[in-house]
Amino acid sequence: MKPLLKFISVLTLLFAPAGSALSQNVNPAKLKINGIIGLDSTYAQMIQSLGKPAHETKSQHEECTGGNEKTVKYAGLEFYFMDGTTMKGKTFRVMSFSVTAPKYTVSGVKLGDTEAVVKSKFGKRFSVDKDIAKGETTWIYEISDRDGPGQSTVTFKNGRVTAMGSSYTVC
Repeated sequence: MKPLLKFISVLTLLFAPAGSALSQNVNPAKLKINGIIGLDSTYAQMIQSLGKPAHETKSQHEECTGGNEKTVKYAGLEFYFMDGTTMKGKTFRVMSFSVTAPKYTVSGVKLGDTEAVVKSKFGKRFSVDKDIAKGETTWIYEISDRDGPGQSTVTFKNGRVTAMGSSYTVC
């Protein structure tokens, strides 16, 4: 019996780090700005949380889902809304957002944070896109088909977060 316990203990030690290294800390479809607003949040929730926006486009028809779309901007924060995916097309929901101001956090990460902080909060399962001309690296966290599909991104310059965003693929 003791050799079997030793074998199981060794297997546990060997595979436990691999499992945790591959685990995602935060579901990329569930990222929240200041712990409140994220994908699928309603327009009313955004207004209640952030107040009146600096700029808002007029609602207009979009071809993808047959509903309406609009963009809402705050200083360093932008949302894209659609209503075609909601019941009877009456509720605008966040389909994407981007953050470029340090006063907002996204699920515990803020502009200026290091790559190590992002890995500790969002996990290590991402693909990398490099823009050598701009000196930027973007980590792309895929949103599964079950939750999206879509992606969440974190952009770095000189090892520090300069922008974050999340979006559903809608067409």
